[in-house]
Amino acid sequence: MMNTEQRFFPQWMRGFLLAAAAYNVLWGFLMAWMPESFYHWVTQSSQTTPDIIVWQGRGVLLLALIFIAAAIHPGRLWYLPAVGALAKLVGAAWFYTIILDQFLSDQAIFHLLMNDLLWIPFLLLVSFKAYYYSKM
Repeated sequence: MMNTEQRFFPQWMRGFLLAAAAYNVLWGFLMAWMPESFYHWVTQSSQTTPDIIVWQGRGVLLLALIFIAAAIHPGRLWYLPAVGALAKLVGAAWFYTIILDQFLSDQAIFHLLMNDLLWIPFLLLVSFKAYYYSKM
């Protein structure tokens, strides 16, 4: 009997992608359906909420779909977690520069860390592992 190496994508990585999707669904709904609450909380201001916040929420919901697709087909869609990491990096820079106007409150730091920057290294790790998995 010959032992062959089995193609195996780690289940914890698939779970991570699904958790990222669920997290993005929650934040996306918050931003898209309650933009005033989100904007006033993160900026600590009473200014009028820019319409772009709703679109940002929709973009976060799109990221959730990307993570679900990558969890279902990690070998074929190995690049999607890297796309998600890039989107999170660009999104954080855009949010900091345009929406926050380079002002950081405690809530803004929480938002940038928990919703964008914390996920990037893990998404890149999953993408590299999925690429390796696709080449087996």
